[in-house]
Amino acid sequence: MGPATALAQASKQEYPIPRNPSEDLTAIERIFTPPKPPPLTAFPELRERWQDTPAFLRDSKVSIDARSYYRDAVRPPGSATIQEAWASGGSISAETGKLFDLVSLGAVLYTSFPIVAPSQYGDTGLLLPDQQGYAVFGQLYAQVHLGDAYEITLGRHLYNTPFVGAHDNRMSPNTFSGYRLVGTFEGDAGGPSFRYGAAYLDAMKPRDAIAFQSMASAAGAPTSNAGVGLVGALMNWGPASIGAINYYSQDLLNIFYTEGKVGHDFGGGFTALAAAQFVAQNSTGQTPLNGGNAFATNQLGMKVDLGYQTGILTLGYSVTNPGLGILTPWSANPFYTDALIQGFQRAGEQAVMIGLSHTLKPVGLPGIALAAHFFNGWTSAPAAGAPLVETEWDFHVDWRPDHEPLRGLWFRVQYGRSTVWQGGTVTSSEELRVVLNYDLKIY
Repeated sequence: MGPATALAQASKQEYPIPRNPSEDLTAIERIFTPPKPPPLTAFPELRERWQDTPAFLRDSKVSIDARSYYRDAVRPPGSATIQEAWASGGSISAETGKLFDLVSLGAVLYTSFPIVAPSQYGDTGLLLPDQQGYAVFGQLYAQVHLGDAYEITLGRHLYNTPFVGAHDNRMSPNTFSGYRLVGTFEGDAGGPSFRYGAAYLDAMKPRDAIAFQSMASAAGAPTSNAGVGLVGALMNWGPASIGAINYYSQDLLNIFYTEGKVGHDFGGGFTALAAAQFVAQNSTGQTPLNGGNAFATNQLGMKVDLGYQTGILTLGYSVTNPGLGILTPWSANPFYTDALIQGFQRAGEQAVMIGLSHTLKPVGLPGIALAAHFFNGWTSAPAAGAPLVETEWDFHVDWRPDHEPLRGLWFRVQYGRSTVWQGGTVTSSEELRVVLNYDLKIY
């Protein structure tokens, strides 16, 4: 495996458009922010009927997340020029309450079935590469709860870290096999809080696959069974946070990532957030990556969010080491200048981003949010090939109604168009995504 592809991994495409800068969480903050439960329950009377049963049954949870997804991507010649499919499916999740106030069990079944899937336009990520449907238990796990401060997870589970993550912007997320410990230390009111975790992962199931493979194989080393060990922490203190996480895989790759942010409320509806992030990657041992040659690279990113009521102006910048592009074999790209199509993380690439987003509740359209982003990147590093300039425009529309029975519905339309000037040629790519999610708690 050589330098990272220029195509985006689209980390921020997994999340709704934020209403204000305080909702714009960093990559490490998302590790310790559990997803919100479905807002509606189909059979609330069952909870009352079973309130006197043991906690293992009484506190159990069952939910469905239905998803319909259409994706149409047009790429330059030399790649899969057209990718197109419309798929439907989603996930069914079940988790028990605590047995002996200590252990709980859980499982998640992921499905995707073709509605329209031309065989010649595969590799959309919505289905198997040959446009066939699938059903797979992506999560099968046990959790040990040691009071309120510690939790141990064993088995197949969802991980949401900067460089090992769910990448949940298709029909199913990446899931991983291994074990982890997460702990929390809460200080006095108004003081700092400290959250930390460690894990070892031996296998990964990619978004469009039904089989788990070794972490090394997923990174481009098919003859290796190496796993990944990671340890990280986050400290919050009022409107500021700082975090770091390290990933190590023997004879493969080491990744160190750190970030920090600070926010401020000026009053009168004016808010702001400033954030920075940095990643350093290097080969370990006899790595097969980069053609078997030792390597080291890094990337720095910065951004500012300026908010007024429910509108946000975002300015971002990133620069990548000229020796090699950034590798993202197990996750989305967590950098601020990541776009819908392009990653803007080629060797030596500098990139700027300007974005505008607005949720329309103040103008009488609750649940509707709009966003537009412009990206411009350039590099003349030899490792990236001939000098290039690339641009991209991305547009997003979200609708998340806040009234019954539509609470839990999320309709999203995204469109991106990128242009690359390199070596005397001009190539263009475009992509359309139309996604409908409906999240409902059964019990």
